[in-house]
Amino acid sequence: MKSPLISIIIPSFNKVKYIERTLKSIVAQSYKNYEVIIQDGGSTDGTLEVIKNYAEKYPRHIAFVSKKDGGQLNAINSGLKKANGEIITYINADDEYTEGAFESVAGHYTENPEALWFAGQGIVINEKGSEIAKLASRYKSYLLIINSYLLILVVNYLMQPSVFLTKKAIKNYGSFTGTKDFVTEYDMWLQLGKVKMPIIINKVISKFRIESGTKTKKMFKKLLTEDEKIIKKFTSNIIVLFLHRFHNLVRIIIERFV
Repeated sequence: MKSPLISIIIPSFNKVKYIERTLKSIVAQSYKNYEVIIQDGGSTDGTLEVIKNYAEKYPRHIAFVSKKDGGQLNAINSGLKKANGEIITYINADDEYTEGAFESVAGHYTENPEALWFAGQGIVINEKGSEIAKLASRYKSYLLIINSYLLILVVNYLMQPSVFLTKKAIKNYGSFTGTKDFVTEYDMWLQLGKVKMPIIINKVISKFRIESGTKTKKMFKKLLTEDEKIIKKFTSNIIVLFLHRFHNLVRIIIERFV
């Protein structure tokens, strides 16, 4: 099988502080059969200048559009329509990939061509790029090894930038869902997991950034409320719902100290 094309969609809006780190983590990959689709919402803080610079340096790999859009969810789904890859993912404009990430994903795809999706480990970093929340990352990595549908109903243990979908998954299960504030990728994970759980990549392949200004940090409780709405679409088991709710309460308590 020839090397699969990987499509990376980047929703972007006023992320000049971090987007170059995101792009550097992509162009530095040893695996070169990829395309980057940047959907910028009309940035005015210098983000667009960074994007243009990288698009000029890497015209075979990077394409972008910059105009007012409907927000993060709209940007991602617009990018999905343009994606040509056998493997498709999105990464926010403040997260990063680790060295060898694409090579690992492509290798697992070649070995498992009938898979719907792939999930690797991830770590959490702060605004300086230093790892934080190490215990939470290790906990999620342990659950990832177990990797069962019942477990993912109780705990969303997947790190979003470490999840890669196949073209077949997008074709059969559509685009991402969400609200005006969030992309609720958990909905997609549960749809796919009900059919087939992801192929696990036992390696850290992404860095998920949390800082005081991110939506995840500012609106954590609201995010978990949306999370609980989603799970009720997939199960009515009172024990699973209780365990899910209990786990979210623990996350709220822990989040105060991160």
